[in-house]
Amino acid sequence: MTVSPDRRFADALVKARAEWAAADAAASAARAGCQRTDGGVLVTLFARPHLVTHPGGEVTALWAGRGPAEPAEPAHVAVAILLLHYVLLADGTPPAHAWSAYRELPDGLFYAASFAGRAEAPLTRAFAGSAQGLQAFRDAARAAGGDALTLGDASFRFVALPRLDVAVLVWAGDDEEPGEARVLFDASAGHYLPAEDLAGLGGQLAHQLVAAARA
Repeated sequence: MTVSPDRRFADALVKARAEWAAADAAASAARAGCQRTDGGVLVTLFARPHLVTHPGGEVTALWAGRGPAEPAEPAHVAVAILLLHYVLLADGTPPAHAWSAYRELPDGLFYAASFAGRAEAPLTRAFAGSAQGLQAFRDAARAAGGDALTLGDASFRFVALPRLDVAVLVWAGDDEEPGEARVLFDASAGHYLPAEDLAGLGGQLAHQLVAAARA
């Protein structure tokens, strides 16, 4: 019997909340590079602050993004699960300062095809293949808080989570090689999130960049 995506999300959230309730929030926050508060742990996701309560495991998006008067709101269930997994799995491993393809990360090969379609294909369609696309990528990446790198024809580093960086590289291509976009992770990424969540993280960044270019 096939389990619906909504049921899988619900089951994963219940499991993560149970594990988080039993965790030492202060120690977890320290390993994750996050701030411990009276209510829980503050975690930034692409520079947007979220509160993960302890022991309840409710995740609230504090950034709202629509103006200073807008209230905080519950995070999407996928984001809630991702942030709970981050504070649970983080082990304090220092960044490797070396980039790895998704398929090179633990269990990444299993999800590689899905990741390519979810994260890299939309970026390729939006930004690869032309000088105009490269400029649109640069503009979108800067708007999203990226720091320029010197890889590919255009590339930027993004602080996805306090101790997890992601890079996006774009090639314009030529008559012999088609343009493409790649999403890379700091090689320590497996110490902070499982492969399925890393795929979601890459997909979220791709969506954010494409949306910024269309705005």
